[in-house]
Amino acid sequence: MAAETQVSELIAGWTLKEKVGQLFILAFPGKSAEAARQMIAEYNLGGCYLSQDNAETFTEAHQLNQSLDVIVKHHHRLPLLLGVDQEGAWGVLVGESTTGPGNLALGVPDSVTGTERMYKVFGDEMRYAGFNCTLGPCCDVNFNPESPIIDTRSFGDQPKKVSAHSAAAVRGLHQGDIIACAKHFPGHGDTQGDTHRDIPRVDKSYDELKANDLAPFQAAINAGVDLVMTSHILYPQLDDTYPATLSATILQQVLRKDMGFDGIIISDSMNMGAIQHHYTPVEAAVKAMQAGITMIMLSEEHYDHSEAYLDKQLAMIHGVIDAVKSGELSEQVIDTALQKVVRFKLDKLQPMPLFHKVSMPAGQIVARQAAESAVTWVRGGADTSGQKLYVINATPESSYHNLTNPRGIGPNQSQPAYEAFIQTLRQSEAVWQEVTVDQLPDSCSEGYLVVVTENHPLPGEDFDQVQAQQLVQQLSQDFGNLIVVALRSPYDLLRYPSVSHYLCAHSSRPESAAAAARVLAGEHAAGHGRAVSRVD
Repeated sequence: MAAETQVSELIAGWTLKEKVGQLFILAFPGKSAEAARQMIAEYNLGGCYLSQDNAETFTEAHQLNQSLDVIVKHHHRLPLLLGVDQEGAWGVLVGESTTGPGNLALGVPDSVTGTERMYKVFGDEMRYAGFNCTLGPCCDVNFNPESPIIDTRSFGDQPKKVSAHSAAAVRGLHQGDIIACAKHFPGHGDTQGDTHRDIPRVDKSYDELKANDLAPFQAAINAGVDLVMTSHILYPQLDDTYPATLSATILQQVLRKDMGFDGIIISDSMNMGAIQHHYTPVEAAVKAMQAGITMIMLSEEHYDHSEAYLDKQLAMIHGVIDAVKSGELSEQVIDTALQKVVRFKLDKLQPMPLFHKVSMPAGQIVARQAAESAVTWVRGGADTSGQKLYVINATPESSYHNLTNPRGIGPNQSQPAYEAFIQTLRQSEAVWQEVTVDQLPDSCSEGYLVVVTENHPLPGEDFDQVQAQQLVQQLSQDFGNLIVVALRSPYDLLRYPSVSHYLCAHSSRPESAAAAARVLAGEHAAGHGRAVSRVD
């Protein structure tokens, strides 16, 4: 543990600008560390949110993070908190890193061993890349099937099971010697909205929350998680005025006092629609600090890659500085937060080994096993051995236009899940034929018609599934030999009462698509278990 005198002496040597800067986690576009130099040198920046936009490969990540380290050391700064959304269904360095199938798939088995192993892979690989914090796991419980943003990012809809897997994820990251962050407190799983767009509302009593939404966060805290990320969600029965990020009741009474969390509380991005549409940037930052946020994250400023991103971020820092000078925000609030941040960095970040080589093939084996364990017949269970399979993609080409976005936030998956499914069938001994809607009446009288669906949780937008759902509903009326292969969560089964056979991968990642194809090809048996309980 860092000595109190060492921590206090460091803080005492900083200007107010350097104090405030240390409490910000900022983002910057592009792949050059030079974009962050001023923030580090002049403002004593606390951390960076880094995405696929900043590095697409391990080589680029090494170059970026080593360059950031040179700047930090040249200006005698503490290590930056370098956080990435490597949480399975969302990821970074996608295409080279091991994302695994995502949390919903990991949450299918009752055993949490696969989750612990998968998250250790995340920790090992991200430290090899030079990052020191994984912004995961998502501890949200998937209570609302209509949630557009959580979905496969959650371990499921059963609080006890989600709690067990959340704790296992934290343990796995710690085995990978990296910082873990439980999010999105106090839970984003019972919303029909997306905080990238506006403030969702969850009208539950405190007792309901403790028994359900809060349970996985408590499990993560008990497992020793270092960071908790807040959500911009209104819980009116706890605080009828402010969303969680700005609520002293939720942060200080619930999280600190009742749940016993003594670590770093970071905000979800303060540039998301939930905040931007209701508060000025400076107002939101000041209220967050007053409520008990330790570090403020601005991770999505460059939605449009505007050249003004740095000016906007620095304006918020200066707004907080001015609030302290005017007396609106007590400097003691800043100093209390700094005590936690500096001690945390000296104890956890400074001694953390980075860039150590890892075995990528070993991680891929873990991911494949996790994906295979999650492929389940949620309804029915057809024996496809030796049967002719007529395969059709329910997703129109137009739905894939937003699969990746220029911000580098989200799944970052360039290959549609359907393509990975087809590639695996090609390598199998299955008897199959790809067909179009126009070919259906004459070609599918024997064997099985296999219709493939997928979904991807995208920030601030939706993966369009309307046409796909309409096609499945129509085909389920016309064909009794229909198998739906869901490369996604199983919730769309609620729309398909006539579907007799529903094989769900609980994931749209390529390894999950491949695992589902191997089940149909008879190369692998479908697993047992379920991450959700609201479908049959």
